[in-house]
Amino acid sequence: MMPTIGPRDVLLGDRSQNQPVKSDQIWALTQYGHGMIKHLRATAEGYTILSDNPSVPPDTATDGSMHVIGRIVAVVRRV
Repeated sequence: MMPTIGPRDVLLGDRSQNQPVKSDQIWALTQYGHGMIKHLRATAEGYTILSDNPSVPPDTATDGSMHVIGRIVAVVRRV
């Protein structure tokens, strides 16, 4: 998720928000057992999973394989 989230950044997640209702927010999720922090964009079929890293292609979640853990509400950078 560079440059939005750096390797030493600390994330604060809100687990009470586990239903993506607004596109392009940052979410903690699992898909096929793999944990990730990604942007989610709602589509008619499900969700598009997006990364800020241009070398990571978009993915889709249409078959119930995705489980949302919570919304990332803060990114804290160390000094």
